[in-house]
Amino acid sequence: MSIASKKLFGIVMISISILGFLLSIFLIYQIWHYRQPVINGLQSGLDHASSLLQTTDEGLAVIDQVVSNVYTSTLYLSDATNTLAQTMQGTTSFMDSAGTFIGEDLINTITNTQTALDSAQASAAVIDNILGTISKVPFLGINYDPATPLNTALGEVTSSLDPVQESLKNFQTNLVTTHTNMQVMSDQLSALDKKIVTINENLAQAQTTIGDYRTEVNSIKLSVARAKANLSTWITAIAGIITLIILLLVIVQIGMLLQGITLLAPERRDQEIPTEHQ
Repeated sequence: MSIASKKLFGIVMISISILGFLLSIFLIYQIWHYRQPVINGLQSGLDHASSLLQTTDEGLAVIDQVVSNVYTSTLYLSDATNTLAQTMQGTTSFMDSAGTFIGEDLINTITNTQTALDSAQASAAVIDNILGTISKVPFLGINYDPATPLNTALGEVTSSLDPVQESLKNFQTNLVTTHTNMQVMSDQLSALDKKIVTINENLAQAQTTIGDYRTEVNSIKLSVARAKANLSTWITAIAGIITLIILLLVIVQIGMLLQGITLLAPERRDQEIPTEHQ
């Protein structure tokens, strides 16, 4: 390499070294100048994130309380619905038995009673005739002239029982209708109870999910709190590492500077050597 080329190369190396050295100083200044603003900015962001997490946790707590209250209410509703369905089922069975008793047993009893009264009426008619005949014998002194003969009274009793049978049949019809309606209501209540049970299961699952969310939010809150506590240390350490790297580059640049100076030095030595020989 010629002396001129070495000189030019040395000047370039010296210039680059000086620029690099100045740039390194500028970067080191900027790093430590903006270290605290960066810490403050990140601290503000972490504070905002912590506030959002706290608000989220409080919101989840409110939701959890609402779900818990609804779950308790639906449990009571399920118990009440189930109890009412069982009560209506028992009432339906009672009405079925009452309908059978009124529509069959009582009517059969009245019918049997009327049959017995008819037989008694026939017997009473015979007795009335006998007593009427005997009362006509002058020397016996019997006066048989009742206002209402026994057979007539028994006939009136038998006739009075006819409307009772009709009323009992109507009552049985009403009981059957009520029995059918209550059976439908009982079935609907049972179906409603099953739906409420499903709702309770979903609410229980929702409570579990909310608990998982709150656990995750609390974990993130702890991480944010640790980051806030160590933020200044971390940023300072990063700034120190970058500064160390830049200083290493500065050492390299000093080496380049010395090498550039070395490239320029031989020219002066070459000029001094001939003077000594003269």
